[in-house]
Amino acid sequence: MPALKTEPLSPAMGVRITGLDLHAASADLIGSLRTELLRHHLLVVAHQNLHREELQAFGCAWGELLTHPASAHAENPYVQILASRNGVRGRGYGAWHSDMSWHPTPPWITMLHARTLPSWGGDTGYANQHLAWQALDRAAKDRGRMFRRDLPDAEAIAGLDANHSGKRFGAKAPDSVHPVVRLHDESGSLALYVNPEFTSHIVGIEENAAKLMLYALWVHTTGLEFCYRHRWSPGDLAIWDNRSVMHTSILDYDEPRALTRVVVKGDAVLRGAPKAVA
Repeated sequence: MPALKTEPLSPAMGVRITGLDLHAASADLIGSLRTELLRHHLLVVAHQNLHREELQAFGCAWGELLTHPASAHAENPYVQILASRNGVRGRGYGAWHSDMSWHPTPPWITMLHARTLPSWGGDTGYANQHLAWQALDRAAKDRGRMFRRDLPDAEAIAGLDANHSGKRFGAKAPDSVHPVVRLHDESGSLALYVNPEFTSHIVGIEENAAKLMLYALWVHTTGLEFCYRHRWSPGDLAIWDNRSVMHTSILDYDEPRALTRVVVKGDAVLRGAPKAVA
């Protein structure tokens, strides 16, 4: 098939793709999009008009879809509607996170489709966690060994685990323990995997020390040099890799905003092993 028409979105990540109609996406097209996603971590496919069932069908072409506790009683539990109520923002999805990181097999893909947009505001921020890991200074990477002497010398933070809690969505939502540094199971690259929305604590480290470590990591992971702020256009379909990207909704609007979302189930989070230091 012909090459995709792409243009970069930012130095940190992302490409915008034009000239596609995803209503009947072929296996070859899905393969090409997956290749671009591995390279750029975030795709924005412009000018789409996918109704809920069509978005679900497109998501299913990428893998098994997950339901979400917030949509358990919805007409279609696999397609979530993220909408402001009467233009009122509320708390919403305003904290940096990786979708459903509290799940034992968190989604590897999120697809978010712009349906109703305010006249200004309502952007979404994205942060490349591969870059965040690469830019983390050696002292910070070694900090885990200050609290866990059993960890190896080299980049000891990669030997830590963190608890992720979904209890804000109800008592039945699980907690899961994942590595602080994860291995991307396709590219083999390392990425930080903690977030202020769902990561509750670091396992095996005293509470106050763990909080200090997490707060420092959270500030680092959303540094502007790792980030891209997406200004939505009607019909945009954003597709991103939760193994490498965090995101946040920017709650700066006072008009109706509605987007539809599907998430594609991933595998168990793999621990990243840093390269040996000579």
